[in-house]
Amino acid sequence: MGIVYRALDTELQREVALKRLRSEFAASAAVLERFRNEAKLQGRLNHPNIAQLYSLVQTPDAFCIVMELVEGCVVRDLLPLRWENAATIILQVLDALAFAHKLGVLHRDIKPENIIINRQGMVKVMDFGIAYAVGSERMTREKSLVGTIEYMSPERILGKPMDGRSDIYALGILLYELISGKLPFDISNEYDLMRWQIEGTATSVTATVPVPAGFDAVIQRAMQKDPAERYLTCEDMAAELRTLIPGGTASCDSLRDIVAAQRRTINADDFDAKHCYTKVKQLIDAEDLSGAEHLLRTELTRYPHQPALRNYYAVVTSAQLYTASHGDQAAENNREVDCTPHWLRLIAAERISDRSSYQSELERFGDAFPDCLVTQLLKAREECQEQE
Repeated sequence: MGIVYRALDTELQREVALKRLRSEFAASAAVLERFRNEAKLQGRLNHPNIAQLYSLVQTPDAFCIVMELVEGCVVRDLLPLRWENAATIILQVLDALAFAHKLGVLHRDIKPENIIINRQGMVKVMDFGIAYAVGSERMTREKSLVGTIEYMSPERILGKPMDGRSDIYALGILLYELISGKLPFDISNEYDLMRWQIEGTATSVTATVPVPAGFDAVIQRAMQKDPAERYLTCEDMAAELRTLIPGGTASCDSLRDIVAAQRRTINADDFDAKHCYTKVKQLIDAEDLSGAEHLLRTELTRYPHQPALRNYYAVVTSAQLYTASHGDQAAENNREVDCTPHWLRLIAAERISDRSSYQSELERFGDAFPDCLVTQLLKAREECQEQE
């Protein structure tokens, strides 16, 4: 959808998450109108398990969503989980969705990437209504169309009316995945995924991992193809799930410990710069700038205290934004747009100390832009290094 920045609200002196919409979406009046409508609804969702939307900011060249900054771990990075912890997470998500559904707000894109556990062990549900706001615009990520097909309800795929039970269907799949570490199907192509969501049946989760038998009943009911056969409300699903937990209550303490352990592991690991930057170079050489940005973002999430990684991410992100917003000018011989890929390949080669690639790229750059001052300076530096 776009790029997320850690930012400072200078008026209130608080850190926020600033989500900048991709240029192709920001250029669509219809998409922006849907975002505004969804933002009005989401702005009403004042709940401890929902990441709060603060405001929308629009400038001549950008459209941004300002949201609560949640520090912790994305659930996707914690799979698989013990069934007690999975139940604790789902119960908090159910509380958030129950509150939203009563206000007439559906999430429409429940998945592990949209759920974060903060340092206190509190679950935060992210991005209410984002998928709907994008609407019929096709997402660029594989297998994503107005949401994420792996978690999409049959009625949504078939274009039928939806209500809160569509979110409950996604929660059934999510609960299966939290416990087992995998989806209830092994399908890679979009067509077969949609067919499975309409016709397929999930295997028993108890046949995959040792969990109380009651989990099968909860998951199977949540994932019924006919909405009328699912739980009517999130409260109904939560009530049955609580019967599987000793004492009927779930504590955040274990989730807090999991997040703390995960962050210690991440910070203790040695960042393999050579391996990471080599993969980035391969993506840049293949002109897959989005892939390079995504890889760097993923590594930065794992290793947030790597200044060189953060700087490289900033460079690639800036190039991606610039190319996206000025790409239509390339046909008009926009020199800055034309030279951006050269710069990125040059930087990528230097990052991995690939002298041969660097020198070859510098030659190509010099041939394409012989009058560029920076080209002349780089060549002068090369000559000095050779003399030394």
